[in-house]
Amino acid sequence: MAKWNVYLTKGEYEPWWFFEEWETSIQADFSFSEKEQALAKYQELAGELLLNYPNHQTKKDCLLAAWNEEEVEYCEDCEDDIQTFHGLILFLDGEVYKPSPEEKETIFKSVLTFA
Repeated sequence: MAKWNVYLTKGEYEPWWFFEEWETSIQADFSFSEKEQALAKYQELAGELLLNYPNHQTKKDCLLAAWNEEEVEYCEDCEDDIQTFHGLILFLDGEVYKPSPEEKETIFKSVLTFA
């Protein structure tokens, strides 16, 4: 049986940088056994992020970063402000999901129409 996960993240880097211990940036984990449920949750959360944060970028179609330039945290080690990113990731069986060409044109392209 397939295992789908939709991860909502928050951190100092975009969600496509899977640095060591990236899992600590996960704010919410939604698990599904059905693809349709996972895609619906992804679309719902993407819509919320795009409505609440004016800046966004995607990678590999289902990795979404959203941010507001005023949301920064001071880093003592680097003595500078660091941008906070809100991310959305879609996984299938422990890997970043690779949507079909049709899904890219329908489901994932439609996500960006919220912007």
